Amino acid sequence: MPHLSSGRCTSFFILLFGYLMYQYYSASIVGTLLMEQPKSIKTLRNLIDSRLTLGIEDIPYSRDYFVRTTDADSLELHRTRIEYYEPKTGRNESNFLAAADGLQLVREGGYAFHVAISAAYRIIRLTFSEREICELSEIDMFPVWSQWMVAIVQKNSPYRDVITYGLRRLNEAGLMQRQRHVWQEAKPKCVRQIAPTDLIVDLDAVVSAFVLLCGGICLSVCVLFVEILCHRIERRRHGCHRRELWRNHFVMMTKHPSLPAQPRCDGTELFYVE
Repeated sequence: MPHLSSGRCTSFFILLFGYLMYQYYSASIVGTLLMEQPKSIKTLRNLIDSRLTLGIEDIPYSRDYFVRTTDADSLELHRTRIEYYEPKTGRNESNFLAAADGLQLVREGGYAFHVAISAAYRIIRLTFSEREICELSEIDMFPVWSQWMVAIVQKNSPYRDVITYGLRRLNEAGLMQRQRHVWQEAKPKCVRQIAPTDLIVDLDAVVSAFVLLCGGICLSVCVLFVEILCHRIERRRHGCHRRELWRNHFVMMTKHPSLPAQPRCDGTELFYVE
């Protein structure tokens, strides 16, 4: 224990600093667990560059899209991740799956699946948990213009303008949106709730603290051994010096019998008291 006031103040502030750092570290772990994870995949190019396994719902519209599209990212996606030749197995691979099977793979993790939202939202609402729904992210593979509603009429047909005005009128009146609500499942909402599993801390989050603790223990043991060694060396040095002083005293007693027989010794020198 330090005996000086400066040493005591230093020890107190070191302990206080360690306590504050411990509180900050614990709060940062909890804050990281409760914070929403950033979503780095926002475009089709990010999806191609990722390590996720990709799949597509097996419907005629999806197959026809890859045959007719001129989008470079979509063609690369189909050529390298959907239908491609696998050298390890020596056969052609195809990742066209049913909607339920593909979404089950998405639920297990590490999988991206393209599916029509009319079928996907119902399956997600029935099978996914609230946490899994919040972890989902969506990106569009089809261009926006390909999702517009159109009517196919004969070239130079006199009904073209009539049908166009009728579709616009339906859209302006809200009938299109109403039909979507009737026939299309609504998107499941993310209801963020703190579950007991959200506060589970993995070893990766606290391994640095344990490494620092083990390092401090090893350093403390090393300092303890050094102090013990220094203390023994100091005692041995003082013992040798004391024996030498007593030897000189006996020599002086033979020369000066008037000296006291029991002088006092402080470890460094002998002194005589009358």
